Amino acid sequence: MKKNTRYNPEKENIFADILVVIFSLCVILYTSFLFYQNLNKTFERKDKPAVAIVSFKYKSVQRRFLDRAVWDRPVQYSPVYNGDTLRTAPDAEATVYFPDKSVITIDSNTMIQIFKPLSEEASVQIAEGKVSVQTSGAKMTVKSGGTSVSVEKDSVLHADKKDTGKLRLAVEKGSAELSKAGVSGDAEKTGMNELLTEGSVTAESKAGFVSIVSPASGAKLLNQNAAGKSMPVLFKWHSTFPADTELILETARNRDFTSDVRHISVTGLDELTLEEQPGTLYWRLYAADTGFEHESADAGKLSIFSVPPPVLLQPASETRYAYRKRLPDVRFLWKGSTLASSYTLEIADNPDMLNPAAVKQVSAESVTIPDLKEGRWYWRVSPAYFISEGAPVKTSAVSSFSIERKKELDPIELISPGKTADTAEGKSINFSWKNAEEVKNYKLRIARSENMSDTVSEFTTARNYFELKKAAQTLPNGLYYWTVEGLDDENEIITSSKSSVFKTRDTEIILRSVFPPENYILADTLCLDTRFTWKTNLDTEHFFQVSSSRNFSDLIINQKVQGSAVEGISLKQGEYYWRVSVKSEFEEFKTDPKKLVIAEPLGKLQLVGMKERVIIPPDAKNAFFWTPVSGVDYYQMKITLANSDAAPVYENLFITKNDVSMFLQSISDGNYVISVQGFAGATVTSSRRYSYADSRHFELKHLRPVELLSPAFNEKINGVQAALQPGVLKWSSVDKPVNSRLILEKVGKKRSILSIANPDFKVQLPSLEAGTYRWRISAATEDGLDISSIKDGVFTVLPIEPLEKAAFVFPSDKEVLGIPFFKTNRSIVFKWERVRDATHYNLRLYNAKKQKLFEREIDAENNSFEFTELSLLSRGDFYTEVRALRRLKSGMLFQDGKTSACSFTIDLPTPAKVKTDAAGVMYGR
Repeated sequence: MKKNTRYNPEKENIFADILVVIFSLCVILYTSFLFYQNLNKTFERKDKPAVAIVSFKYKSVQRRFLDRAVWDRPVQYSPVYNGDTLRTAPDAEATVYFPDKSVITIDSNTMIQIFKPLSEEASVQIAEGKVSVQTSGAKMTVKSGGTSVSVEKDSVLHADKKDTGKLRLAVEKGSAELSKAGVSGDAEKTGMNELLTEGSVTAESKAGFVSIVSPASGAKLLNQNAAGKSMPVLFKWHSTFPADTELILETARNRDFTSDVRHISVTGLDELTLEEQPGTLYWRLYAADTGFEHESADAGKLSIFSVPPPVLLQPASETRYAYRKRLPDVRFLWKGSTLASSYTLEIADNPDMLNPAAVKQVSAESVTIPDLKEGRWYWRVSPAYFISEGAPVKTSAVSSFSIERKKELDPIELISPGKTADTAEGKSINFSWKNAEEVKNYKLRIARSENMSDTVSEFTTARNYFELKKAAQTLPNGLYYWTVEGLDDENEIITSSKSSVFKTRDTEIILRSVFPPENYILADTLCLDTRFTWKTNLDTEHFFQVSSSRNFSDLIINQKVQGSAVEGISLKQGEYYWRVSVKSEFEEFKTDPKKLVIAEPLGKLQLVGMKERVIIPPDAKNAFFWTPVSGVDYYQMKITLANSDAAPVYENLFITKNDVSMFLQSISDGNYVISVQGFAGATVTSSRRYSYADSRHFELKHLRPVELLSPAFNEKINGVQAALQPGVLKWSSVDKPVNSRLILEKVGKKRSILSIANPDFKVQLPSLEAGTYRWRISAATEDGLDISSIKDGVFTVLPIEPLEKAAFVFPSDKEVLGIPFFKTNRSIVFKWERVRDATHYNLRLYNAKKQKLFEREIDAENNSFEFTELSLLSRGDFYTEVRALRRLKSGMLFQDGKTSACSFTIDLPTPAKVKTDAAGVMYGR
């Protein structure tokens, strides 16, 4: 019962439920993990040697061993064993590399089997799909069904096995021998060997086809031009279609051929060079008559990789290395490509790089070479690309450096501290200097005098910097001098620096500029209103300084100010640097120079296509355009009355595009002024800015086009009325039209029915047949305004309806005419009811086989007809039809009618057979 199944938390153990849920989730996660591991499991064999390695791109590749039925998913560069079967998923690619540098490229949706017995050439069996075989050190055999192709050394073969099972072969480079098994299965005995040379294409299909010979589907090309430049790609193909067949080559940047599509007719050609940018390029070649989905077409893709030559970074050109005793270690650094598998560094004593003194292959983009002798050296770097084995590559430019031996090394250059060292709150002082060759240790000395005779502190370090912690304890406030000496392995001084002076201060000095920030752009009209601010804790004289150079060699403004701000500064357009200088009792402090740009307006916009007269259409918008201005965020547009200070009749203060459309029907005719100006909002690095405005005087005038009154739009007119009593075309115009013309056309006919110049406002229509008609009025006013009708008038003349059926009075349907009828009648009088508007009747008589026996057209004054030709009749069934007709006085049929029919039967007895008495024996017998 319901009350017995109600949940009661007091009686149930909720913690047990939670544990069950947690346990179930753990089981689900663990089994999912096992399933994922099993799905992506990779096997390796210990009982067979690997014959190649496989790599893949885009999705995955699957592998199956010869003696197993389970497919696995190998990881990148997994081994391939003799007899392995490989297959690729949709949109996937795979490449098989052999030790002899032969390569097999596998396209998507392809399955192959690779055989490489010991000391024998490799072979590949194609089950389906596309492969490209590039041999290097040995031959390779490609097989499919009864076809076998022996690919010679240094050759490239493309094989494509279609869904129909037919094989297509193309030799891009070198040669190959084609063998087809005959009835016996022995190709040599059947004599079906064929030599395929470079550019040869063959297929099992006898129908016409096209095949791309180069580049191969899935080819990877290296664009070694500078970044951003395209490279030429040569397409070569073979066609078995007739020479005049139109061939289409299409390229695109996506598989669906919807992005950057190029459609080229290549009729009569067998090759074409296209300039292409790096990326994936899809291509297809087909006959225009069959289309790209036909089996005769060919399609594929290629990848273009941007690999510009390496850029040499260190040592920089003309760098000089000095040494005293020990030759320096030279570090070489360059910028390469992520696609490079390795680099070859060459060092020679001549710019032509002949007989290099050192050649080193490295996988990184830097290497250190020791013990280079004294002299001038030249160096360059050559990349190697794994994806394009053997392809010619461009080396880097050649750079030079020199190694010189000196008796004395250059002085050590000191870097920090500066003139003042902050030692407040236990801060440290960081001493640093430039590294010196051959120096093992550095000795830092700090003294009170410039001649370093009264040393305060002395420190030794192996690095080119030293941190003096809690400097205030060692160096209280005062003036100090410091030098650095370089020591060799024997602690002898081999170089030293000049002494440098600094002052310690245990109170923090605050002096920094606040606004405007670095690289601030300020509109020239806002300069006077801009407030320059800074922050400082120094209360001595402040000088606001502006210069056109960063080193302040030419001061434009050197103004003494009070406080930490100044305004009212006037500067012309240009680039400036500003800072604040504060002189204390010991030295002068300055803020870092900040660049300030006093900018002119953003640019001048110009109204485009603006006419002196703007016509306002009755139910549409007017559009205004202007040239865009770089840097503008929005535009403002106003329309005001000319020679008036009244408020704008139209105003839009935020237009993000360089055009605007609006309804102006509420504005009266007259003379107006339109003005447009661009604005840019204030940002962190710029003040608000504006562009030059553009204003134009123009006249606004409402357009009052001709109005088409009758017939109404899409009106349907009775066909009889349109033929016998046609109406009129009515139109009206507010403005007086001149040079007007009325055009009446029937849809489907080239020539117009009416074309009347300067027509009246009512025009009589001629007799019209059934159909759709279109009419319009083109007109202009005296001042040249086009007031033609906005849209055409359309009306339809309906087909003429047939006349009603003429119902039979006699004979009635299925009436039987027997002996009683023919005893009193020597004719049959057919009679029917009259039909309105009928001028004639058509009477027809048929037998049972629907063969016409009689036809007569009768004047509508009579609604009956006496049929006297009874000899045309016999026993049996007959049919009679009558149809009302309406003819004009000319006799032309104007309106047909519906047919009325009835059947009747003539029932007369069959005459008995005449019997005669026996004649007896005739005379003469």
